[in-house]
Amino acid sequence: ADIRDVDWMTKLQSCGYVPERNTVWVLEGILYYLHHVHAMQVLETIAACRTSACTVLLADFMNRNAASLSQTMYHFYHDSPDLLLPSIGFSQAMLSQIGDPQAHFGLLSHPQNLFEKLRRLPRSVETNPEDGTPCRRLYLVEASASPDDHTTL
Repeated sequence: ADIRDVDWMTKLQSCGYVPERNTVWVLEGILYYLHHVHAMQVLETIAACRTSACTVLLADFMNRNAASLSQTMYHFYHDSPDLLLPSIGFSQAMLSQIGDPQAHFGLLSHPQNLFEKLRRLPRSVETNPEDGTPCRRLYLVEASASPDDHTTL
Protein backbone atom coordinates (compact mmCIF):
# COMPACT_ATOMS: atom_id res chain seq x y z
CA ALA A 1 0.00 0.00 0.00
CA ASP A 2 1.17 3.51 -0.72
CA ILE A 3 1.03 5.23 2.66
CA ARG A 4 0.45 8.56 0.93
CA ASP A 5 -2.99 7.32 -0.12
CA VAL A 6 -5.89 8.06 2.21
CA ASP A 7 -7.03 4.43 2.06
CA TRP A 8 -3.68 2.74 2.75
CA MET A 9 -4.96 1.15 5.96
CA THR A 10 -7.93 -0.37 4.12
CA LYS A 11 -5.54 -1.84 1.56
CA LEU A 12 -3.44 -3.38 4.36
CA GLN A 13 -6.58 -4.88 5.88
CA SER A 14 -7.58 -6.40 2.54
CA CYS A 15 -4.17 -8.13 2.52
CA GLY A 16 -4.63 -9.60 6.00
CA TYR A 17 -3.69 -6.89 8.47
CA VAL A 18 -5.90 -7.12 11.56
CA PRO A 19 -6.11 -3.81 13.48
CA GLU A 20 -7.44 -5.57 16.57
CA ARG A 21 -4.08 -7.31 17.06
CA ASN A 22 -1.14 -5.73 18.83
CA THR A 23 1.11 -4.12 16.24
CA VAL A 24 4.61 -2.70 15.97
CA TRP A 25 5.01 -0.11 13.23
CA VAL A 26 8.55 0.54 11.97
CA LEU A 27 8.84 3.79 10.01
CA GLU A 28 12.59 3.97 9.64
CA GLY A 29 13.81 6.25 6.88
CA ILE A 30 10.30 7.04 5.66
CA LEU A 31 8.64 10.01 7.33
CA TYR A 32 11.03 12.77 6.30
CA TYR A 33 10.57 11.91 2.61
CA LEU A 34 6.82 12.50 2.88
CA HIS A 35 5.19 15.90 2.64
CA HIS A 36 3.92 17.20 5.98
CA VAL A 37 0.27 16.43 5.29
CA HIS A 38 1.06 12.81 4.33
CA ALA A 39 3.42 12.20 7.25
CA MET A 40 0.87 13.51 9.73
CA GLN A 41 -1.88 11.45 8.09
CA VAL A 42 0.24 8.28 8.51
CA LEU A 43 1.04 9.06 12.14
CA GLU A 44 -2.58 9.89 12.96
CA THR A 45 -3.81 6.71 11.26
CA ILE A 46 -1.39 4.60 13.28
CA ALA A 47 -2.33 6.41 16.49
CA ALA A 48 -6.00 5.71 15.78
CA CYS A 49 -5.25 1.96 15.87
CA ARG A 50 -4.83 2.28 19.64
CA THR A 51 -8.57 2.13 20.14
CA SER A 52 -8.61 -1.62 19.47
CA ALA A 53 -5.11 -2.92 20.27
CA CYS A 54 -1.72 -2.01 21.70
CA THR A 55 0.35 -0.09 19.19
CA VAL A 56 4.08 0.60 19.19
CA LEU A 57 5.68 3.02 16.78
CA LEU A 58 9.40 2.98 16.00
CA ALA A 59 10.42 5.86 13.77
CA ASP A 60 13.16 8.30 13.04
CA PHE A 61 12.59 12.04 12.75
CA MET A 62 14.85 14.77 11.43
CA ASN A 63 14.90 18.21 12.97
CA ARG A 64 14.47 21.31 10.79
CA ASN A 65 18.21 21.81 10.36
CA ALA A 66 18.73 18.24 9.16
CA ALA A 67 15.82 18.46 6.72
CA SER A 68 17.29 21.66 5.29
CA LEU A 69 20.17 19.64 3.82
CA SER A 70 17.90 18.94 0.85
CA GLN A 71 14.59 20.74 0.63
CA THR A 72 13.75 18.82 -2.55
CA MET A 73 14.30 15.47 -0.83
CA TYR A 74 13.29 16.00 2.80
CA HIS A 75 9.87 17.47 3.46
CA PHE A 76 8.74 16.45 6.93
CA TYR A 77 10.59 17.30 10.10
CA HIS A 78 9.82 17.94 13.72
CA ASP A 79 12.10 19.43 16.35
CA SER A 80 10.20 17.76 19.22
CA PRO A 81 8.67 14.45 18.12
CA ASP A 82 8.40 13.46 21.79
CA LEU A 83 5.84 16.27 22.15
CA LEU A 84 4.15 15.75 18.77
CA LEU A 85 3.26 12.09 19.25
CA PRO A 86 1.39 12.47 22.56
CA SER A 87 -0.60 15.29 20.97
CA ILE A 88 -2.02 12.88 18.37
CA GLY A 89 -2.82 9.99 20.69
CA PHE A 90 0.31 8.20 21.79
CA SER A 91 0.56 8.01 25.57
CA GLN A 92 4.29 7.55 25.76
CA ALA A 93 7.12 8.70 23.53
CA MET A 94 10.77 8.03 24.28
CA LEU A 95 13.26 9.99 22.21
CA SER A 96 16.97 9.37 21.77
CA GLN A 97 19.66 10.59 19.44
CA ILE A 98 22.26 8.46 17.75
CA GLY A 99 25.10 8.18 20.23
CA ASP A 100 22.88 8.16 23.33
CA PRO A 101 23.45 5.11 25.55
CA GLN A 102 20.23 3.48 24.32
CA ALA A 103 21.12 4.27 20.67
CA HIS A 104 24.88 3.91 20.55
CA PHE A 105 25.10 1.08 18.00
CA GLY A 106 28.81 0.53 18.63
CA LEU A 107 29.84 4.01 17.52
CA LEU A 108 33.34 4.91 18.52
CA SER A 109 33.56 7.34 21.39
CA HIS A 110 35.69 10.11 20.00
CA PRO A 111 35.42 13.85 20.67
CA GLN A 112 35.35 14.59 16.92
CA ASN A 113 32.44 12.21 16.28
CA LEU A 114 29.53 14.33 15.01
CA PHE A 115 27.00 12.45 17.12
CA GLU A 116 29.07 12.87 20.27
CA LYS A 117 29.24 16.63 19.67
CA LEU A 118 25.48 16.94 19.20
CA ARG A 119 24.65 14.74 22.16
CA ARG A 120 26.42 17.14 24.49
CA LEU A 121 24.32 20.09 23.33
CA PRO A 122 20.76 20.64 24.57
CA ARG A 123 18.13 19.96 21.92
CA SER A 124 17.09 23.61 22.03
CA VAL A 125 20.50 24.64 20.63
CA GLU A 126 20.22 25.09 16.86
CA THR A 127 23.76 26.25 16.13
CA ASN A 128 26.90 24.60 17.44
CA PRO A 129 28.67 27.25 19.53
CA GLU A 130 32.07 25.66 18.81
CA ASP A 131 32.02 25.98 15.04
CA GLY A 132 28.79 27.80 14.07
CA THR A 133 27.38 24.86 12.10
CA PRO A 134 23.67 24.01 12.28
CA CYS A 135 22.79 21.21 14.71
CA ARG A 136 21.38 18.59 12.37
CA ARG A 137 19.74 15.93 14.48
CA LEU A 138 18.23 12.55 13.77
CA TYR A 139 15.93 11.39 16.53
CA LEU A 140 14.99 7.77 17.14
CA VAL A 141 11.56 7.55 18.71
CA GLU A 142 9.65 4.76 20.37
CA ALA A 143 6.03 5.60 21.11
CA SER A 144 3.22 3.44 22.37
CA ALA A 145 -0.51 3.56 22.85
CA SER A 146 -3.22 1.19 23.93
CA PRO A 147 -6.99 1.03 24.32
CA ASP A 148 -6.50 1.60 28.07
CA ASP A 149 -4.87 5.00 27.51
CA HIS A 150 -6.93 7.97 28.51
CA THR A 151 -5.24 10.26 26.01
CA THR A 152 -7.67 12.50 24.19
CA LEU A 153 -7.12 13.60 20.65
